[in-house]
Amino acid sequence: MKIVAVDYGEKKCGVAIGERVPSEAFTVDRVKLLEFLRQCDAHIIVVGIPFSMTGRYSRQTFECVGFAEKLMKKLRKEVFLVDERLSSKMFRNREHVDSLSAVEIFERFVSKGSGIYSLKKPQLLPEGLVEEVTKLFGKLLIADLSDVRLCRKNCVVLQKEPYYAYLFYKKGCHVERDERFLEDFAPFDIIVTWKETVELKKFLSPNGKIVCL
Repeated sequence: MKIVAVDYGEKKCGVAIGERVPSEAFTVDRVKLLEFLRQCDAHIIVVGIPFSMTGRYSRQTFECVGFAEKLMKKLRKEVFLVDERLSSKMFRNREHVDSLSAVEIFERFVSKGSGIYSLKKPQLLPEGLVEEVTKLFGKLLIADLSDVRLCRKNCVVLQKEPYYAYLFYKKGCHVERDERFLEDFAPFDIIVTWKETVELKKFLSPNGKIVCL
């Protein structure tokens, strides 16, 4: 089963190709990458995503996820995301840093460790529940849900799955991976989630409410 791992850079992209181990690694110009992958005809494509060192999403994170989505739709391949926040730093000041990072991304995926994400379809809620939420007024936090129909202007989203986070980001929401950083945006008048937790309650305003869907 042919696997291609990609370190998606601003100008140059590292690429590693192989089956159980990478057999070759090199760089490809970013503008030529899509066509290269089309011709490569791999079974699986793995794209590295750069979280910040504190684990937060960034513009670069969503650029990489957006590219992965593009591959999934245009090439109709199985695409995965791998946390690459340490890869480029490991090889800093070395030659061929992009291709070495791609090898690291490849090996992390094959090892099936943590930090591997798929591009799963969002779980849509019943239309009636979505309408109920849209009628609520106040500052909104959407926690651990993937239906972007819930979002509205200036809402905040807590979402650990990068692809779901990207879909909310495209809608103009601010998205966090870790509850620690919700302190910067609290308190919330409404928290919409699938299950009420003590951790979420502390971000609620005095007269706020948690809506479990």
